[in-house]
Amino acid sequence: MNNRERVLTTLDHRVPDRVPLDLGSVGSLMVDPVYFAVKKQLGIKGDIEPYRRGSTANYYDERLLERFDIDFRHIWFRSPDKPGAKENPNGTVTDEWGITWSSEGSYPVGFPLKDAALEDLEKFIWPVPDKSWDVTELAEIARHLSENTDYAVVAKAVFGGGGLLERSYYLRTIDSLFIDMAVNKDFVHCLVEQVARVETALWDIYLGAVGPYVDIVQRASDLGTQLSLFLSPALYREIFKPHDAKIFSLIREKAPQAKIWYHSCGAVSDIIDDFIEIGVDILNPVQPTAAGMDSFELKKRYGKRLCFHGGIDIQKALPGTITELKQEIETRIDAFGPGGGYILAPVNHIQDDTPAGNVVFLYDYARKYGVYPAGR
Repeated sequence: MNNRERVLTTLDHRVPDRVPLDLGSVGSLMVDPVYFAVKKQLGIKGDIEPYRRGSTANYYDERLLERFDIDFRHIWFRSPDKPGAKENPNGTVTDEWGITWSSEGSYPVGFPLKDAALEDLEKFIWPVPDKSWDVTELAEIARHLSENTDYAVVAKAVFGGGGLLERSYYLRTIDSLFIDMAVNKDFVHCLVEQVARVETALWDIYLGAVGPYVDIVQRASDLGTQLSLFLSPALYREIFKPHDAKIFSLIREKAPQAKIWYHSCGAVSDIIDDFIEIGVDILNPVQPTAAGMDSFELKKRYGKRLCFHGGIDIQKALPGTITELKQEIETRIDAFGPGGGYILAPVNHIQDDTPAGNVVFLYDYARKYGVYPAGR
């Protein structure tokens, strides 16, 4: 099988020749020090331009993807007309939402709606994109990958991999937003509706360009912690689920052939049925160390209705010994692999406590152990 055939077979809940492998999806890159260490370990010479700046993980390198036999190629929304962020004298950056980010770009330090009242949301200048944006180059990249390569083509999530929940608390602050959910629901409903309006407009332009060429469309929102959901299932269903459903409906309209991939870290088992109900085909990252996220149980309960992406623990197994990592790979493939429906990847960005040799071992051994019949 070629790469795309392998992925599409897996997504159809049929058995491919081996478990597909991914690197570079939302929440599944290498932080920059690991990227440079892996490149050195493999003897790859020459630098490339980062695909983004101001994050902890900025490189997407075709040479590593080829070496690891990665089955996917990811594209991301970019436009020459997109409003630029403003660099401040202290090294912080203020984006088009008015959110100010730390100098390394990884967390917000200025919140434009921190002290806002409901009536202020009407006055706020929302960064709704202009449909005149020139996305010709983006469409050509997607068309080339679809027609001239055999990789599965993935449209990476807008909002930089965050979702409605994150964008709302980047604007409001996380503590204020959760207090609002208890005592100021009108504000929350209005805020989330406006954020969803911006996301919908972004998807409309993005998939208008790449929709015919992609095999998977990614969305993301981190709704879980290690121990539980951030919010009750009832609050998710009341505040966020209706907007998620509408956005997924738009994605289906613009890219009807594509599978929908949803990233939500942590303990999300209480709302997996909700994800399926509104159209999720692939759940990521199925974090095995989070409460209620046992890999064998997830496969048993949802394996006929969901595909699973991720699974490889980055907290202990990936930075651990080769023996521990080998056992981790075998466990995830044994759990998720039988019958198809599993794509192996780290559960989040590979952190700088992970030896470069472990990253190489992860993909080399997964290719061997993941040959079907998978699962022991």
